[in-house]
Amino acid sequence: MRPLRALAADRRGNMATLTALSAPVALMFAAFAVDAGSLYLERRETQHVADLAAIAAASNPQRALQAALAVLSDNGFGDIAAASGGSGVPAANPDGSRHPLIDVKTGAYVADASVPAGQRFVVGALPANAVRVRIVKRGTRHFGYAFTAEPWISAASTASSQAEAAFSVGSRLARLDGGVLNALLSGLTGSSLSLTLMDYDALAAADVSLLSFLDAARTKLSLTAATYNEVLDTPLTVGDVSTTLLSVGGLSASAKAALGKLSGAGSSRKVPLRELLSLGPSGRLAPATPLPGDPKIGALELVSAMAYLAAANGKHQVAADIGAAVPGLLSARVKLAIGEPPQGSPWFVLEPEGAFVRTAQTRLLVEVEIGGPGGLLGTKVRLPLYLELAMAEARLDRVSCPTGGPDSLKVTVSARPGIAALRIADPDAGALTDFSRAPALAPAKIVTAPLVKVTGAAHVSISNPNWTALHFSRADIQALAVKRVSTTSITGSLTSSLLSNLSLNVDIAGLGIGLPSVLGGTVSGLLSAATPAVDGLLVTVLSTLGVTLGEADVRVHGATCGRSVLVQ
Repeated sequence: MRPLRALAADRRGNMATLTALSAPVALMFAAFAVDAGSLYLERRETQHVADLAAIAAASNPQRALQAALAVLSDNGFGDIAAASGGSGVPAANPDGSRHPLIDVKTGAYVADASVPAGQRFVVGALPANAVRVRIVKRGTRHFGYAFTAEPWISAASTASSQAEAAFSVGSRLARLDGGVLNALLSGLTGSSLSLTLMDYDALAAADVSLLSFLDAARTKLSLTAATYNEVLDTPLTVGDVSTTLLSVGGLSASAKAALGKLSGAGSSRKVPLRELLSLGPSGRLAPATPLPGDPKIGALELVSAMAYLAAANGKHQVAADIGAAVPGLLSARVKLAIGEPPQGSPWFVLEPEGAFVRTAQTRLLVEVEIGGPGGLLGTKVRLPLYLELAMAEARLDRVSCPTGGPDSLKVTVSARPGIAALRIADPDAGALTDFSRAPALAPAKIVTAPLVKVTGAAHVSISNPNWTALHFSRADIQALAVKRVSTTSITGSLTSSLLSNLSLNVDIAGLGIGLPSVLGGTVSGLLSAATPAVDGLLVTVLSTLGVTLGEADVRVHGATCGRSVLVQ
């Protein structure tokens, strides 16, 4: 017993004994610690890859899965399987392997602080501007795999890309007639304009940066706006717009000279720029901040649209005498009534997919006089043309960069022209500005001579209710190309189409005996001979107003696919 008591009391070699006894336990805990640290780093790596995959996928939602798979492959995730859906962790891969799974969902993300974070991304909603990527894989245990199964590691990330485009609906002046433009713009602005054709040519060729225009407006008018929206809230006159354009760089000397003439003209009615331009989310940016896509805008279009908008209060009628400016006509007078523009739909927008632009409802009465043959028919033949134009619409459908780079930029805009009704008739001129009802129409008084009175009526409708997709490439956008949607209802001359449906009636000395064939042929011949001049007048007037009969002209002024950012 003594040796045993001595051994128990002996303290020599106790550390070695304790080490030998505790080493297995310490090694086991060390193994678990190494595994835990390894799993933590693996989770971080997986989350990092999920973030990168979401950013890449959001830059091209139409090919989101392919973009995400490419990122995973580049980061060493081989043999990836695409998950079929669901949010739970799968029990195993379909083939029982350790291959990682990826689940990619596209949808719409709304950056609204009033919406709970978990509800801002809606799977499958349109427009698709965001992508959620979820990666599920088996974690790696270096030591503990013998004691417990390897856990699933899951990482999810949501990225959003705000693709935007600046576009407008209307028509760029394909042909310019200085006299007609002067008369019509004088009527719109309530002033007397005397611009030459060279002045209009210079303005039509001048495209300015929208950013430069807004910054010039803020500086020139001494505005203290903190955002672009505050600049757009500022009421301006046509003269203010012209003065602002004068201070924008890059304009030719002839364009500046023309703007100088316009700066002192124009009505005193002020219109907020917001009714003309909408910047969407970019409106919250501080002035001088670059706008997405760096949109350009035409100087003549901007001035014309502002003049048009200033007159578009639903109660104002514009009258312009432009007969002397049209060869082949004795006289021509235009009466124009413009309805209120649709609420929330300005002429020009810079907004994400789904945005609309619309033209205002317009009524136009063009009264022309043609030289008569004399005799019973007298020396004048009158032709009143009444036009009603419903609003044309354009909708931004898609902005994409298929390769992820700006050179592959593509924009799709769908458009449809407004329904148009053309008549040879005499409408109630006092009711033109009342857009709540149709004006009364009477047969047109074509000839009013002492012994002969000739009346007539004709009606042609133009409609195309279908949306037509227009595709713009990067080259189209840089060239500010105009693309057109038109109806096939009328394929030739507008006036000829009306004259072919014209029904004439004559009253000779109050007898009402009908129109002799000789007089009928004479009147028809006079009207047909004046068709080219009347057609030219209609085209110029409508183009100046930014509308085209039976057509919708769309232009993309700038676009960007946006920069993908993580949002969840």
